[in-house]
Amino acid sequence: MIIHQGALGDVITTFPAIIKLKEVFQPIHLLCQNQLGKLSLELDLVQKYFPLESAVFTSLYSGSGDGKVKEILSAYDEVILFSYSAPLEQRIDRIIKKKVRRIPPRPVANHRVNVAEHILKHLIHCGLLDGSKPGDKGIKPRFVHGENEDNRSSSKRVLIHPGAGSKDKFWPIANFMIVEKILKSNGMGPEFILGPADFFLKTALITEESHQRRVHTLFDLTALLALLKGAGGFIGNDAGISHLAAFLGVPTVAVFGPSDPQRWHPVGAAVKVIRPDIDCAPCFETEKPICKEKTCLALTAPETVMDAFYQVYSHSDLSS
Repeated sequence: MIIHQGALGDVITTFPAIIKLKEVFQPIHLLCQNQLGKLSLELDLVQKYFPLESAVFTSLYSGSGDGKVKEILSAYDEVILFSYSAPLEQRIDRIIKKKVRRIPPRPVANHRVNVAEHILKHLIHCGLLDGSKPGDKGIKPRFVHGENEDNRSSSKRVLIHPGAGSKDKFWPIANFMIVEKILKSNGMGPEFILGPADFFLKTALITEESHQRRVHTLFDLTALLALLKGAGGFIGNDAGISHLAAFLGVPTVAVFGPSDPQRWHPVGAAVKVIRPDIDCAPCFETEKPICKEKTCLALTAPETVMDAFYQVYSHSDLSS
């Protein structure tokens, strides 16, 4: 059983580890947010999931440890908890009367190692995986991009996600619209996608002049997954959706600003991260102040992003 309290990006960084765990343990079950559980099941990463929002699991946080939780968790040979909370670890220990393997979801702030690699190293250290190279980037994409529709047409669809979990990570939306224009001029089919936290950006995207612009407002990860599986490319910020696109094998460009690409570089078969090399970055997740100017994002030109996109796209099997 894997227990994870995190959001989309944090959970996706565990996917490479889950793939490796499946080679050793069967079945793999997951306790997480409902939508993330559905996503993991759809990707065939787990055989079953339990929604963390269920009233059954409230006792994990109240400390009461009711019989149903004990019955569920005690059935597993290993319980892996992705959490910073030692009290939660101890509470689960008491409920199931066996040792929980607690792994911090991210490396400490000053440790510049990729999050997925950090997780794999912890699993090796605690003996759940062997000593194979944790930094192996040869993780096969879960799907061939463009599989949902006629390959020739879907390979021209490029999804653009201008949102992120923090506004400090937003590349200016005007730049994304320039990228859209360049893609259209080159015969591509750009389409914007917005999650619930990004809906405020719709006002900027839907104007009288943009009647031909395609904007998908998505309320669940199932719809997002369907779009990504039918896409030939993806361009976005440092956000959970970028990690999912990369994991699926979609040619992906992620525009980074204050966050650290060494820690958060999306894992996938065809990924480029763009961020100018300036002394003040990274500052996100550090003690450095984040400047109002967002110089690290302002210095990234749309043409630079497009150059990177065509590099990853040209090496994909749908570019011809």
